[in-house]
Amino acid sequence: NAIPNRGPYCADPALAALDNWLHFGTDPWVWTHEVFPASWGRALEIFYLNIWSIVAIIFPIVVVATEHDDARMMRYIWLFFASWLVLGNLTALAGSSVGPVFYDRLLGTERFTDLTAALAAAGIEQTGIGQVQAALWRRYEGGGLDLGLGISAFPSMHLAVATILACYLWERAKWLAPLGLAFVAIIFFVSLWSGYHYAIDGYASILAVIFANRALARRFARQENERMLRNAAASQLLH
Repeated sequence: NAIPNRGPYCADPALAALDNWLHFGTDPWVWTHEVFPASWGRALEIFYLNIWSIVAIIFPIVVVATEHDDARMMRYIWLFFASWLVLGNLTALAGSSVGPVFYDRLLGTERFTDLTAALAAAGIEQTGIGQVQAALWRRYEGGGLDLGLGISAFPSMHLAVATILACYLWERAKWLAPLGLAFVAIIFFVSLWSGYHYAIDGYASILAVIFANRALARRFARQENERMLRNAAASQLLH
């Protein structure tokens, strides 16, 4: 809620232009509506609203409760909460934006008129996603603070959380990896189909999480090696 008060929404024109350029002159949302039947719009909210929300709430709890590798547990707890701080707050403030679905309402343009028409044809207003979008805009126009009703497109925390889950499942058990990758793909698809995000929002989050995970893995491995050397040195001295 406080993002536009600290840094007014200003990044949308640049993000939209970059998104269009990266995808050879076509906005990515167009492709999603070409391959996904409009009549299935209601099914999307199950993944984007319900399943994702459950993952976002219980992920750290499940990791702490079930992980047998203490170093991996601490790494993913750090990764999870640091992502919310760095990506969800600091980076979101630096890249203050509303996303395609709110672009025209914010700037008074007709840049995403076709997206608005496609969502209307899909019956978005009758879905949970459409109702949340309406509530987000009402809160923005009305001002004030309301938990969970702040607009922020760049970067995508939906994709950040999904990528964290995918990375963890990949490390925990390789047979779970396809589930994690499928979850990332679905969340990415819905974020474009619904107009919540530019594709660049998702790309940035995915790359940031992967980079941060590798950096943390190296740091924790170095700390573990130092601990083992200290223990070995102490053992030799005692011997």
